[in-house]
Parts: sequence; structure tokens; C-alpha cells
Amino acid sequence: MEIRQFDLPGLGHLSALLIDEAAGIAAVIDPRRDVDTYLDEASHRGLRISHVLETHLHNDYVSGAHELAESTGAHHVIGAGAELATPYLPVRDGDVLDIGRLRVMILETPGHTPEHVSYVVSDTGDPSRGARPPTALADFGPSAIFTGGSLLVGSVGRTDLLGADNARPYARQMYRSLHEKLLPHPDGVGVLPTHGAGSLCSRGTGDAWSSTIGVERLTDPLLAIEDPDAFADALLADQPAFPRYFARMRGTNQAGPRILGTIPTPRALDGPAVRAVLAGGGLLIDLRPAAEHAAAFVPGSVSLPADPSFGTWLGWVVEPDRPLVLLLPHPQAWDDAVRQALRVGYESVVGYLDGGLAAWQAAGGGVARGLAMSIRELASALDGGEPPLVLDVRQADEYAIAHVPGARHLMAGDVPDRLAELPRDRPIATICASGYRASVAASLLRRAGFREVAWIEGGVPGWQAAGLPVAVS
Repeated sequence: MEIRQFDLPGLGHLSALLIDEAAGIAAVIDPRRDVDTYLDEASHRGLRISHVLETHLHNDYVSGAHELAESTGAHHVIGAGAELATPYLPVRDGDVLDIGRLRVMILETPGHTPEHVSYVVSDTGDPSRGARPPTALADFGPSAIFTGGSLLVGSVGRTDLLGADNARPYARQMYRSLHEKLLPHPDGVGVLPTHGAGSLCSRGTGDAWSSTIGVERLTDPLLAIEDPDAFADALLADQPAFPRYFARMRGTNQAGPRILGTIPTPRALDGPAVRAVLAGGGLLIDLRPAAEHAAAFVPGSVSLPADPSFGTWLGWVVEPDRPLVLLLPHPQAWDDAVRQALRVGYESVVGYLDGGLAAWQAAGGGVARGLAMSIRELASALDGGEPPLVLDVRQADEYAIAHVPGARHLMAGDVPDRLAELPRDRPIATICASGYRASVAASLLRRAGFREVAWIEGGVPGWQAAGLPVAVS
């Protein structure tokens, strides 16, 4: 048995290729939407993908399982409760699948989602074994468990993504899944989750891509809680806000995402073509670095700098299905940007501005100037006669730990919905940790007509490094 893992840092997503090399057969577990990664790996190694296994209906990305099954003829496997509209093999607790010499037993592990299952994998090493299912844990001899959004590295999956009313009942289900289904396995059994560091489907997840039952039993603080209600309290406390696009993902995956076939190739648009898209209700997304956007930008554009979290923020602050034009830092950024957009369900990228901002200006397009402030300039402005409103756009727990004294908290993803709460007769300075979210928020404010908006370079860590005082809450 071989397991080849793949990660997407911005989404905190982990997927895997489960391989029986002797048989030339593989299964893909919880695939991302752009499935060429798995197809290329399988082709390179001469493997046939026979199964696509999903642990649950995903809330944080569009699944590639339907596309993989269609393109390879593989069985699409998911818990029976998923009730997909597309062809699939429903599995229930205790069911067994054979993938070459690998035997996979299904455990129903609800909590993160109601239909959640985990896959316990054993390498029998005997291609002629019978079909007798295991009758007890000792018969199975497990070596690894694909735990999806249940048991993670250093944490467990959150249970509030399907609504506040479900959060506590699902947390109790999670407790039972952990203690009755997963933790009884031997210490050496591998734990391979789908959600890793950076995922908003969990909190406190470690950087490692995998672990073992024994390590998690010893080090995961949530597993040490013996009372189900106390476990629910701890799990649900201080969970981070999650993007609004999450609300669409479960339905999209249940219905079956559109088959992509290939990733769209770059489409260069000149200035007049871009103006036509914008005039028709389109939006320009500026992927240049935050400092460049602050210095000069196309009026009405939204700053979403190119980095692994681009897709998450696109899904957080931009309306779905709106025609999009990208202002790229360089043409090579197209592929990653389009892939990230597709992973969160955005299929309406029309093209990119050929020649960048200079070409836009040469074609008669208008450019606005923003304002960037250093930490020292912000400190000086706060001591002046007309101090700006400092808008801290980080998550609530980050703000509580330390913030600029007098700063108001408004998470960047909430800015579009709470514009009416902000003053238009006072300068506003947006601040975060690195500058990314502050740039997003500043661009949203400018787009909404706020005139005096500054983006703060250096963020709260820079403020602290300068020896300036902080407040806590």
C-alpha cells in the first residue's frame, strides 16, 4: 500500500491517492475540483483509478469526485446519506470495498456533517483472499484511516457549518464518532484527514498532513474531554467566521458540479473589451500586491492579491456568477487564479486585462490613487487633531488578543454587509496581520464610495514590533 497526499494551502485541503502498485490500481480520496493533478499522477505511474472515495459533502470547495468518476469510469463512493443526484455507490457502516489487494471498511462517523464516513484501509498482501468481511476490529488489521472532517491533526472538524441549530447535536454525534468508532483503533494506525492547517472547517489544526491514533489520543486537547456536553462547549467556542460561499457548496456537490474537462486557457482582453465587460455589470479583480493597488487602481476594482487564499476571499466578498476580469501581476498568474476560482464555484472569469494597468491607461481608462500608511504614520495620525477610525479586519479571536487601542473590529468578509455602520465623514484606516485582508477591506470601502481610506502596511504585528501599546478584549 502507498498513499500519496496532495495539499492546497489556501483551502487547508488534503486529498490522497491510495495505491496498490502491484495491481496497478488506485483510489482518490476527497479530490479537489481540478482533477488533472490525479490523472497526471496516475498516468505517469501506469495506474487505473478504480474508485473515488468521499468522506462527506464538502462545505469548503467544489468536489472533483463527479468529474473523476465520469472521466475514468471509477466508482464514486460516499455515505448513503449524501443522496447525490449523480450516479454513486452509497456505503454504510461496516461495508467493505476491495481496491486491488487493499481492503477498505466504512465507518459511519457523523458530526462534521450528518452523512460523514471514514475509510479504514488494510493491505492484505493476498490477491486471492476471499470476500469474507471482517467480523471484529482484530480481524481487520487496519493500517490507516481516512478521517475526512472528523479526527484531524491536533483538532476535530467543526460542527456548526450547517447552521447554529445543528451545531450542538452534531457536536454530540462527533463525540460518539470519535470515541466509539475512531479512537478504539490501535495507536499505530495512521490518521489522514481532509482538512489541514488553514482550513476554516476546523480550528487549531496542526501543520502536519497526517498523524496516528496514538499521537492524537495523547496530544489533541479535545479528545481528553470525557463529557459530551463539555466537549461540545469546547468545540464550538471561538470558531472563526467562514466565507459566505460555504452556503452554496453542499448543494452544488450534492447536485453534481458541471464537468470542466480542461482548465480554461488564458484569455487576453484589451482596454475597450474590459470596459465593455464592466459596463455590462462585470467586476475587475486586482491580483497585484496590496501596495501596488493602494498606489494606483482601476476605480471600482476589488483588491484580492494573488496568493493561496485568493479563492477563499473571492468566495467571501464577490457575488457568484458575476462576470470577472482579472488584473494580474503577470500573465503566468492566470492558471492558479482560475483554478482557485473554480474550486469555490466561480466559473465566470471572462479574461484578464492584457498589458496591465499601463495598457488600461493607454486606452483611456481612468486610474484612482489610494493611500498607504506606515505604522509610524498611523501612530502620528492617531495623535493628531482628526484621527482616522482604525478598522481591524481580522478574525474576532485575533482582535481579542491584541489590537490598536481604539480600533473597531469588523472582519473583512463582513464589510459588504455592514457599510451602513461606518462613518463617511471621517478617514478610515484598515489594518490586519499581514496587509492582505486590510487591502481587501480598503478596496471594498473605496468601491462603496468611502473617500478617505488608507491601507496600513505592517499590520498589528508591525505595530507591536514598533513598541506601540496594544489593547486586549
